[in-house]
Amino acid sequence: MEWLKKGCDACRRMWERGTPPPELAVCIPRHASLHRCPECGTYWEQHERYADTISIEEAKLYYQFEPS
Repeated sequence: MEWLKKGCDACRRMWERGTPPPELAVCIPRHASLHRCPECGTYWEQHERYADTISIEEAKLYYQFEPS
């Protein structure tokens, strides 16, 4: 999916500025952390060199958490 179709303007700007949405969890085996945009609710996975959106099902599987 192209960048402009991921999340919302607010969360894309956060990533572009280097201030990602709030972190929810870390997955050491995946070398990644889970974030969620406070504006649109999109879940993001930050890897060592990039960030991408992630489905709620993947977030539950990889990060073993229950969304509130």
